[in-house]
Amino acid sequence: MSVNADLLRLIAGLFFGIALPRIPLLFFTRFLSLERELAPHPDPIPLGVPLIQRLLLMRRVHAMCWVICILPLSMGILILKSSPEPLGVGLIAGAAWFIFSRLVPLHIERGFGVLPLSLIQEVNNFREPQADCCHQQFLQWEVRAIRCKNCRYVALDSPRPDLGRIRSDGRLLGSLRILLMDGHSVFPPNEESLVGQGVELFGKIAEEE
Repeated sequence: MSVNADLLRLIAGLFFGIALPRIPLLFFTRFLSLERELAPHPDPIPLGVPLIQRLLLMRRVHAMCWVICILPLSMGILILKSSPEPLGVGLIAGAAWFIFSRLVPLHIERGFGVLPLSLIQEVNNFREPQADCCHQQFLQWEVRAIRCKNCRYVALDSPRPDLGRIRSDGRLLGSLRILLMDGHSVFPPNEESLVGQGVELFGKIAEEE
């Protein structure tokens, strides 16, 4: 019975350690009536000022997650200082998972974080007409890439991150999906990630040996 109780406290601490730092990402934009500027989820979003403003807003929301991450981390340390409580271990493990997930970049060239400034700048540059597209260029960020609505030209082959809209699969399932994906798209990036490059490099080294 004691083992089961300790396991439940560990799981509870792990859940709160994972969920608490992501409270701004789950609730901030979705409960402040900020849906008017953007099309409803999962419709494409035209490249314009509202999209850039939302990207910058979501970047600030992700920065707020770092501040709230101090709460479960501090609580876990205080609990473990007084007694070897599984709840404290779970809080620290959940907060550590948040920290490591944000420190490891998906793409070295774009920098750290879910929404690095380099990505926002790249998206903002596409607001200017591109010579490779048609005469009636209308770029919009779809689920998997930035495409022209008329000629289907792919301007940026990158999946769209979470933009704080109320998801079409409902608040509960949508919040669970965001909690698991941490604001990333459910679709993997088409470009090779840092993890994929590391696995490929390790495979080449193993073959040489």
